[in-house]
Amino acid sequence: MLSFAGCAEMLPSGQTDPEYLGGTLVVENTGDSPVRVSVETKLEQFDATLDTQVAGGETIVRREFVTAESSDVVTLEALLGQTGEKLRFQFLPAGSGEDTPPEVAHLTFETAVEASATWTATRGT
Repeated sequence: MLSFAGCAEMLPSGQTDPEYLGGTLVVENTGDSPVRVSVETKLEQFDATLDTQVAGGETIVRREFVTAESSDVVTLEALLGQTGEKLRFQFLPAGSGEDTPPEVAHLTFETAVEASATWTATRGT
């Protein structure tokens, strides 16, 4: 079951990182087993959600998952599996001027255990 607003695409793991627009969400399962993933914005003004199962070795890309103004900090919360702690992450979808470019939120995990998950911000276009 896939439930989310907007478009998403699936990429095989191990491909070179393409360039994404700021505000894009990349969810990557580096393990062998499928994992249920829910990601949502913390504030209603940035209303975006993703609720899906990511197969082992797959990457899901949600282009322009959240849009924001320059210097707006967006907080994302991710839940792996059905229970556990939500993993928080802050990034700048539109950057903050010349010094900080737009950012892409990248969640990488191996299992449904929170300790196996890592959020990173990568440079967007």
